[in-house]
Amino acid sequence: MPNGSLDTTFGTGGKVTLNFSALADIVRAVAIQPDDGKIVAAGLANSEPAGDIAVARFHPNGSLDTTFGTGGKVTYDISGPTGDAIRAMVLQPDGKILGAGVAGANPAIIRLNTDGSLDTTFAGGAGKAAVPIGTAGHIFALALLSTGKFLVAGFGTPTLANDFMLARFNPDGSLDATFGTGGSVLTDFNLLNDLAFAVVVQPDGRILVGGDTDAADPFGVGGDIKAGWVRYNADGSLDTTFDGDGKRQVNPTLTSDGIRGLAIQNDGKTLACGFIGEANSVTSFLDPVVGDFGVYRLNTNGTPDTSFGTGGFVRTDFGGQGDGCRAIALQTTNKIVVAGGATTNRLNFAAARYKAT
Repeated sequence: MPNGSLDTTFGTGGKVTLNFSALADIVRAVAIQPDDGKIVAAGLANSEPAGDIAVARFHPNGSLDTTFGTGGKVTYDISGPTGDAIRAMVLQPDGKILGAGVAGANPAIIRLNTDGSLDTTFAGGAGKAAVPIGTAGHIFALALLSTGKFLVAGFGTPTLANDFMLARFNPDGSLDATFGTGGSVLTDFNLLNDLAFAVVVQPDGRILVGGDTDAADPFGVGGDIKAGWVRYNADGSLDTTFDGDGKRQVNPTLTSDGIRGLAIQNDGKTLACGFIGEANSVTSFLDPVVGDFGVYRLNTNGTPDTSFGTGGFVRTDFGGQGDGCRAIALQTTNKIVVAGGATTNRLNFAAARYKAT
């Protein structure tokens, strides 16, 4: 509800759970169909030891839409026993469902028709594909362009350490060779592990990517994770008007700080949400163990906006244990809504709202 309380007209007391398998099933992305309000949820099913892509569709009241797939849900395998998952999803204007994530050790893409079947006009007729970028990789974020092309962001592994990965695909699922080098671009910060978790396209066509930088390399060097941004021109080249070289790092706690979601304000300033670590904490570059919700704001030139919070960031602690934000959105009232997880002896859903000014 607008005041933050659960909407009890949805599901059971405001909540819905769904089993795909007898093991762990996880939702990673949600979208609402604009014409009928139906809710599409995607992620992975049977995640132990390896999962398959899973998608379900619900009516606005939280009941399963049995016109989708089999009884409201579908699963798809790309890589066999090594595990597949959707990490990001968008709905195309024609209603088709575009998803991206991982298949084994490679980035993966998939497109479904509105009934949940594979779209055989996509990815060489298969409707789904693993796409090698570097020696390995993973997609965490997806953005659909007005041309029908789409961008994905995550990480690629050109050598030993991971770099920010940004790639552009044609509407048919093939890599767009006019973007970057053969369709993709890898960006390194300081020769350590860098992972992009969010992507957003500015109104002028420039592309902003955010994530975690300087995580420990395979030899254990590094580990002071920093929130990192890269801004690219529309062709995949670095935008050097952004902090001088196209890249920016922010490390308010000098321990572990990172980004999971991005949004652009009407004035062009950049909002990011993720986590802010605590002194002497031990964290993973994928999921913080100890930390707080972190919300950051940058000026259009990539410098921290010191008029926001304390020096350009705000931290919110829920229970003194591990908290981390994973998604951010701007309301029409100019308020900032973030959501993620908070630990109070167990992991709970958590949300917060902030004023943008």
